[in-house]
Amino acid sequence: MKPAFKLDAHPRRPRPLLSSPPADYFDKLPTRIMARLPQAEERTPAWGWLSLLSPALRTGLASVAVLGGFAASFYLSGSAPLVPATASTASLDAVPRTELANYLLTSGARVETSDLATLTAAHPGIAKGFLRVSDEELNDALDAQPTDDPTYL
Repeated sequence: MKPAFKLDAHPRRPRPLLSSPPADYFDKLPTRIMARLPQAEERTPAWGWLSLLSPALRTGLASVAVLGGFAASFYLSGSAPLVPATASTASLDAVPRTELANYLLTSGARVETSDLATLTAAHPGIAKGFLRVSDEELNDALDAQPTDDPTYL
């Protein structure tokens, strides 16, 4: 087994400095290095006039530019082409109502009672095409519904 290494047990060897740096060498070093670098030509930026404006005026100018860009994009985009409403309903009108009813009954599509209520409100006689019940059967089904709420009485 090796003995544990302890740094304190090994004294440091003295290193003699070759020479000491001149006085203020490290203080003057950055300026001497920067003086050796090639200086780029100082150009005036095209947007230099913006720095002459006050901060409030620059902010106002930026907001006007943004709002102007939005207004220009909306103006240049134009309105959406109007599609006649009959194009979507014409394709559904070509399908027989019995076929639509059979599709809804067999496809597993969930038809809510609110959907049926809005549909029958728009077309009152629509249920006669697919609901084949007599008035007596309808009255029996309605009478069988629980009416615990006094508002229905």
